[in-house]
Amino acid sequence: MVRTALLLFVILILTSAKAQLAAHQQAPLSAHLVEVNALWDRMDPTRGDVSPTHFSDEVQRIATHLHLVRANLLARTSEGWTEGQVLHRTRLLDRLGDYADAGTFPQNHVLPARNPVFIDPYGTACAVGWLMIESGHRELAEEISAHMNLAYVLDMPSTPLWPSISEWAVTHGFQADELAWIQPGYPPAVPWAPLDGGTDGPVTVLHTLDNGHVLVCGSFTEAGGSAAERVALWNGTSLVPMGSGLNGTITCAVEYNGEVYVGGNMFNGISDLAKWNGSSWEFSVVFSGKLPHINALHVHDGMLHAAGETMGFAGVDHHVMRFTGGGWVTMGDHFNDRVLALESFNGELVAGGMFTQSVSITDPFMPHVARFDGTGWSQLGDGLDASVRDLLTVDGTLHAGGDLYVNVLPTFGLARITVGANDWQHVLPGHVDYISSGVGPSYIASLAAHDGLIYFAGQFEMYFLMLMGNHIASFNGTPDGVEPLAYLDQHVHATAVANDRLFMGGEFNAWLPYVAAVDISTSLNDPRATELMTMAPVPTTDELFIDVADTDTRAAVLEFLDAQGRTVAVPLVRLGDRIRADVSALPAGMYVVHLRMGDRVGTGRFIKV
Repeated sequence: MVRTALLLFVILILTSAKAQLAAHQQAPLSAHLVEVNALWDRMDPTRGDVSPTHFSDEVQRIATHLHLVRANLLARTSEGWTEGQVLHRTRLLDRLGDYADAGTFPQNHVLPARNPVFIDPYGTACAVGWLMIESGHRELAEEISAHMNLAYVLDMPSTPLWPSISEWAVTHGFQADELAWIQPGYPPAVPWAPLDGGTDGPVTVLHTLDNGHVLVCGSFTEAGGSAAERVALWNGTSLVPMGSGLNGTITCAVEYNGEVYVGGNMFNGISDLAKWNGSSWEFSVVFSGKLPHINALHVHDGMLHAAGETMGFAGVDHHVMRFTGGGWVTMGDHFNDRVLALESFNGELVAGGMFTQSVSITDPFMPHVARFDGTGWSQLGDGLDASVRDLLTVDGTLHAGGDLYVNVLPTFGLARITVGANDWQHVLPGHVDYISSGVGPSYIASLAAHDGLIYFAGQFEMYFLMLMGNHIASFNGTPDGVEPLAYLDQHVHATAVANDRLFMGGEFNAWLPYVAAVDISTSLNDPRATELMTMAPVPTTDELFIDVADTDTRAAVLEFLDAQGRTVAVPLVRLGDRIRADVSALPAGMYVVHLRMGDRVGTGRFIKV
């Protein structure tokens, strides 16, 4: 009997909240399978293997899921199927095993939780999409990707594409619930997780302490499920309150002589500085006057410094002050606008902000960044063309983050300067092509560093190559070498790094309640890829050199894919531990390289221009 009726549509609740189970964690096989696809509870409820197991990585876990689904589907009865349906079904299930063994699965660059991805930005199709492509229906797979790339199969019957999907499924001997069972959910490419459940309000400040703990400040009243008035401490396990907390607006924090200081305005109604004495907060005033306000705190040359403003009847004075032990003294002349950041560079104190000059008799020009030589402020390098919001020195190089656009005109965004250099290098020279000016301000507000990467966050929309994200990204050191790290509903105020984890805090709260973290030792880069191969030059016009970790490249199996996931032919010449790829005939665009050496796999991408 030929099945011509509409495929079975099963309504399941697949989005119930549950803790994420990492692939490497010991747990019953059933728990791992349900993590990949919640339909395991319905489709195979009799499985009895509850012995603890784990997987080396997510690829191995998804492959195991696919092999087990395939085995179950092959064992199902073929009663009522036509000879053609049985033939198509069996052939595609055989190919599903090959797909699982290849271990090339889509990446979830969009959602911060596990979710299906029909075809990812690299052109890699999910298992169901791959089966469609294998059966000669690439156009259907790409149309699904274009209109509902993140949909579950069981969401599709209510869509205009369902008749085409249903016809393909019937022809090839599949039911809707079977396709849904095949379809894995993919973890986020960057698996951000709420920090101890997060907070109930925005986080404005994150600061890593010498002991590896992280200070978390903002406009919240709860942190980690407990009462915490605007300040809490992440102790590596949980968020804990610090005394009775703080009030007002918190803008910065620093650790000085083993004690924690927090700056802002209106602390205790009249103060701009608070010090934690181990059990309670002590308040004081740095910028005396009406509404004292601190924008930045920094320890330079063993002394505590503060940038802020003093408001009086004559107006507002913007300046930097130093704590001498007996009191606070002003450093040099005042500035004509706000100082937002302080940092040490080449043995000197550096200030960045909205200012363009100092207020003195000579009014020297200092566009947005200045150095203090011991007696006064002067321009650093050739200055920057927009407000500087954060400064960070890494391995002797000073980085500045700030406005990406001013009145829709592009500005520096992210720049760096080395010791002895006269000019700042704008490291995002092409950002107009991949960072939108948007309808509101677009800027970088916070910088952090770890293991050769600079992490920058703020308020921006990024569309780089075929990746999309917003408000937080990484910079690998090469011009325009950026990658978005999240897709958030609101912007990020602060970042910090501690114990191989990257922390971010801000206004976002749709999926991650205001503060989140990710393990950057394992989550942001594939260590197997960087250990196995490196590629240069990127971008390239004609030749691409692939350096392989092993001295003999004869065992290396390479595959080149275009942006649609199609294999493209590339002539190769093997030169010991280096492979030369002739890419001169390829059309301009982005390409992915898969390299396999035995059981090791590396993946990289390059641009042909």
